[in-house]
Amino acid sequence: MRTLKAILVKEAGFIEAWIKLLSYCIKNESQVIFGDKDNPKRIRGEICSRVILEGKAVEQIINGVSYLSKYKKVFPFGPQFIQHYVDEYSLEYIEKQASLPLGDKQKFTYTYYDRFRRYPTLKGLFDQVEALKNNVGQQIKSGIFSNRHQMITWIPEIDTFSAEPPCLQRVWISLIDKNCIEVHLEWRSRDLYGAWHVNLVAIINMINRDIAIPNNCKIVRVIDSCNSLHIYNGDFEQAKTAVALFN
Repeated sequence: MRTLKAILVKEAGFIEAWIKLLSYCIKNESQVIFGDKDNPKRIRGEICSRVILEGKAVEQIINGVSYLSKYKKVFPFGPQFIQHYVDEYSLEYIEKQASLPLGDKQKFTYTYYDRFRRYPTLKGLFDQVEALKNNVGQQIKSGIFSNRHQMITWIPEIDTFSAEPPCLQRVWISLIDKNCIEVHLEWRSRDLYGAWHVNLVAIINMINRDIAIPNNCKIVRVIDSCNSLHIYNGDFEQAKTAVALFN
């Protein structure tokens, strides 16, 4: 039986938020198999999460490569691994991906940055990052708030039947006070132990570089929502160890 408990976490510490989420998933242990019949995936703990990160947590995310590396006992990855995620959000990386032939083992089905920078439309490729940057700039100039400024990843005709559809669905950004912006991330599915933290570091660094800094803005709050935040069966014992070591 699948028991998706809705959990709200509000934290001013990045690593503390992750440990809390791990604890909630561990407490809600229930083995579930999902995916498809050709590639089933087994999870052992799952929640529906909404995480509010503010204060020093935002700075810790932006400085995530060095910050997370301080927690070697509980955090599963080193600085080079985290930096690789950050580097994927560059034009150079998506151009390299596009040049790889179909069937190449290093070629991904999609990358988030490619979907943001080169979203396919009937009129050609659309740069959502550039549009969002300009729209935030217009908010600052006009002083009028807006709920319209977002980026999406889902392409129905491609992703509905794909074996590897995007987990991140939407990024929503709003000016909340003069030169302060708030970032909302919405996910359909998320690997808590192996990806939650590095995803946040890479995406928020991209938004800070491409949208906030060009508009002389500061990210003051990140709200991360996930329909299914889970721990894979193979990572469950390591997750329990991480929580025990941190506490």
